[in-house]
Amino acid sequence: MNSNSIVYIENAGVRVGVLPHLGGTIVFLSKDNSPNMLKSDSALWNTALDISEHTDFFPIQGHTVWVGPQSQWWMQQSVHSSRKAEQALWPPDPYITLGAYTVLTQNDWSVSLTSQHSDVWGVTMEKEIAVNPDGSVFVQVTLINSSQDIVSWDIWHNTRMHGYSKAYVQARKEHVRVVPVRNDTCTDMPYGFVNDYFTYKPQQPDSTTSRASKAFIYPELPVMYAFTPTHMLSISFEKHIKNQIHPEQALVELYTSTEESQEHALLELEYHSAYSHIGPGDSIQAWEVWNIEEYAGEQTEQAHVSFIQSL
Repeated sequence: MNSNSIVYIENAGVRVGVLPHLGGTIVFLSKDNSPNMLKSDSALWNTALDISEHTDFFPIQGHTVWVGPQSQWWMQQSVHSSRKAEQALWPPDPYITLGAYTVLTQNDWSVSLTSQHSDVWGVTMEKEIAVNPDGSVFVQVTLINSSQDIVSWDIWHNTRMHGYSKAYVQARKEHVRVVPVRNDTCTDMPYGFVNDYFTYKPQQPDSTTSRASKAFIYPELPVMYAFTPTHMLSISFEKHIKNQIHPEQALVELYTSTEESQEHALLELEYHSAYSHIGPGDSIQAWEVWNIEEYAGEQTEQAHVSFIQSL
């Protein structure tokens, strides 16, 4: 196997593609030969990156795993003093998100991988990805404190799809906080509720070059839904007590952005685990289960929500 090649696993018609050499990122998801449901540019998949603490963000997209809260990304390290001094919010740890992972086990339907230790987040990350006999996809992450100090993090699953995919989360209005991005070049994204399901209404910008908003949600049920033209992806996870979530984050976060070019539109479906203080050698875990359903109904919000409620 080429060291820069994709690893595919498959079961029950569902195919998942993982890049061990680029952060163990899941970049491909398909059912019955459908188009890729994840947003990821296959032209970038064979890229070889030279990783250091100075490596910038590389837009491989797909499903990645960060830690939270974001405000602490560069505050619990001593290898990049300027990012610590400026309390940088970007980029995420290059070693964990873009570095090469070692494949621990692999068969036709599952793969497990581990990162190297990172001095930026003070951790090693292990990923277990499996396509079950029923076609569901199990994604489990173990975050190991491989430093000599206590580190404080949550596990942050982030699944990226095309920005015009419609996403839905069942939540009370008082449990949703939408933070728009407003500046000289960006304005907010419209949103609404359909039968108690929060959803964005993605549209191209008009008077600015982009639109973007971030929704912080404590949902009624621990599941997010997103539609492609032919399928629906549901992402389930553990529902933590609200006060277990770091106050800067939320159990569910939905980020949306569009630009004049539709191909640059982005939707992020994010889940945060409980925030934990992790001693040296200790670990925390967080999982997601993905289910894909064929969808042949109308491309309307009401039809989408009716389909969700019918399951």
